[in-house]
Order: sequence, then structure tokens, then C-alpha cells
Amino acid sequence: MILLCSSIFACAQNFIPGNTYIDATGYVEYRAGNLPIVISAPHGGYLEPSSIPDRSCTGCITGRDSFTQEVSDGVYNSIVAETGCYPHLIINLLHRKKFDANRDVQDAADGDPTVIQTWSNYHNFIDAAKTQVAQDYGSGTFYDMHGHGHTIQRIELGYLLSRTELQQSDSYLNTNSGTQDSSIRTLVNNNLQNLTQAQLVRGSSSLGDILESRGFHTVPSSADPAPQGTESYFAGGYNTRRHGSSDNTSPVSAVQIEMNSNIRFNTVSRATLIDSLAISMLDYHIINYNNQFANQYCAVLNNNEVLPIKKTSIFPNPSSNKITFISTELIKSFTVYDTMGKIILNDSYTNDYVDISKLESGMYFITLQTGNDSKETLRLVKADR
Repeated sequence: MILLCSSIFACAQNFIPGNTYIDATGYVEYRAGNLPIVISAPHGGYLEPSSIPDRSCTGCITGRDSFTQEVSDGVYNSIVAETGCYPHLIINLLHRKKFDANRDVQDAADGDPTVIQTWSNYHNFIDAAKTQVAQDYGSGTFYDMHGHGHTIQRIELGYLLSRTELQQSDSYLNTNSGTQDSSIRTLVNNNLQNLTQAQLVRGSSSLGDILESRGFHTVPSSADPAPQGTESYFAGGYNTRRHGSSDNTSPVSAVQIEMNSNIRFNTVSRATLIDSLAISMLDYHIINYNNQFANQYCAVLNNNEVLPIKKTSIFPNPSSNKITFISTELIKSFTVYDTMGKIILNDSYTNDYVDISKLESGMYFITLQTGNDSKETLRLVKADR
């Protein structure tokens, strides 16, 4: 359902997970959620109304981050398909030449009154989403989605830590000086495994390592701890600072995700990227916030009714080697089909994992039979080694 908001405050008391809300200007879309994940797409808009002048401020960047709106939309849909629940999604529909949703209001709107209102509505929607996350879960993560054109083809994760800071030792990153501006500051102070900032930024539990495990070269991560020398790198912008926890008070931490062109512009690569980002965001919460999250995705009340919870998931997905099933029920057996419906594997589930290393890369469907003889079909992406 799509609803028009005469003002954010008029809608704020009635945001329903899964519904889409359009602000009064018609240029901001908010899909209300019930998960501790907030996704923002500030630079992927297409609309160029003649009634709004192009921004002409000094140093204005007006190029659109191609396919970031599509990726953000895809991640939203992938998470819904995986969990039966809804992340929060805020999309700027205007082209960046008209409105830059990742700048302060002066540079974002360049004095245009309609865009000034659009800027306010965009950030008010994010604030409403963060408030809901804090109310439902206590804490969560804000992801600001971008695309970069740097020479090195890798995902760049921004935590408001500069290239120079990331080039320092782990010991430095864990000092007060190293953490005081971090966009995940409150997560550093309170995470499931009592990990340090260095571990959360480039250790085995970091988002970088989760993405690396799915075949995406990412910095920072264990494999690529920091940009070297003077390599180009985006550490995070206005949204990451405003909506993260660098103030050490916000329960919602933030990560700026900068996606390289190779994985955005290719249709096949983009589809894999979308599924990988969706599962990585869920895994990041399970690993660092709440290890029961996988089985309690959206156990929050809506009109006194518990919203649907998907009982089973595949981890990791995509995968090139082994997978396991995360489920609230006993898994008795499984059947793997290719996209033409041909049975590829059929076996009882007696181990804690299934070896898929011999499968060719591509998409498969797995039907699971549980202890109560119910069946559930899940999607699997087999990645290259």
C-alpha cells in the first residue's frame, strides 16, 4: 500500500511495516519496517523536474550513483523474502543535480524551498525509522548506500575513520582517539562478543569479512585492512555522521557502503550483490547484536498481532562450499533442484552442513522436510570458489 503524507508528523503515529509512504513534495519514499535495519538511498534518484533548478553551489557534485536505487530496492526485497519481515528503506527520488540527500541543507538544496522541505522530510523519515528500531530492538544499524568510481574495484565501508586512521595499528583504533568519531561507537561499547573497534571494523566478525566470505573484495576487512598509501577511499559522509553513533548516544550505528562500478553495472553481478548484501546485513546483526535474531526476525507487535516470522534460512547464502540450515524446527531431509526443476541432490540432513562444492555456480532451490512433515522451499545461490 502506498500512502501520501501531508506531513511526516501526520503519518508518524501510523507507520505500518510493509507500507510505502510518500512525503508531501512527492520526492521521498519511505517503506516502513519492523527490523533493526535502516537502508538509505540518497544518490540514485532519477527525477529532474523543471520546476526545481539544478544545484549550482561551489563544488557541487551532481552525478547520480548509478544503480544504487535498484540495489537498495533489491536488498529490501531480498530481506523481505528471506525473513518475512521488513527493513526500513528511505529513497531520494530526485536526481542528484536537484537534491543531494547526503549533505547539510545548504549544499543539499542550494536554497530551493521545495528541496529544503524534501531534505527535512528525508531525514525525518530516517529519524522515525531509527526511533522505531530503538523501540523494538534497542539498537540496530543504518546503511547509507553509494556507488564509487575509484580505480580499485572493491567495496569500501565507511565508519568515519579516515584512510590515515585505518592505516594505524589496531591498538590505535581501540584508543579513545581512535574511537571518538566512529559511526559505530555505541556498538563498540556494547556488542555481543565484547569485540574491540578494530575487530568490528576489520576482524572476523566485521561486515567487511562477511562480504569477503561471499566473494566481494572489501576494505576494511581482514584481507584488506586499510587503503594503502594515497589510494582513494570514502570514509563516510553527512548521513553516516548524522544518523550513526559518533555522538556516543545513538543506539543506531551507521556504515556507509560504497559499491564499485563492476558489481553495480553488470546485471548478473548486481543480482548476486543484492542477495549478498541482504544476507550480510542480517548476519552482521546476528553476530554482533543478537544471536537469537535469526529465529526472531520480526517478533514485534502490530495491532496486537505478531507479524509472520520466516522459520528457516540458509547460511551462508551465496556459498561456494558448505551451507547449513538455521531453523526453529528439526530438518529431516532436503532436496536440491536446479532452475529447470531437475533434482540435483536428495538426502537426509544428518550433519550440521551440506557440501555444495561440486555444484556448478548459479541459482538453486532447496525443499526442506521438517520433523512435523511440513515442507519449505528456499533459494540458494552457489558462488564460484
